[in-house]
Amino acid sequence: MKYIFVIITIFAFSCKNKNENIKAGSICTIEAGDGKFGAIKVLDIDGNMAHVKIYKNQFDTRPSKIDISTLSVGTIEDTDGFGIGHVPLDIDQFNKWKPIVIGYEAVEKSELEGYEIWKNK
Repeated sequence: MKYIFVIITIFAFSCKNKNENIKAGSICTIEAGDGKFGAIKVLDIDGNMAHVKIYKNQFDTRPSKIDISTLSVGTIEDTDGFGIGHVPLDIDQFNKWKPIVIGYEAVEKSELEGYEIWKNK
């Protein structure tokens, strides 16, 4: 019984530490559904909300690194799909995507336009 408690404690601690590394500017891979993986950029974490940019890029396996310059939001007219510049998510919903940090890029002021509109409504 003691060993089960130790294993659960270690597992919970390691999961908690993964999310503590997520901050504004984090580039993360996520579970996108249908066995695919996607990429997001964290724009802000505001209390119990995560604000993210969702890139249109999809991957068959979870990448451990991505050339950030290849990521694109695209447009709704793209035949291969599109991303979204700002999505507010409850932190629990965000965590269900199982984000893993694979890089960092400072958040540009222009990326916060949708967030500022959402925040000031």
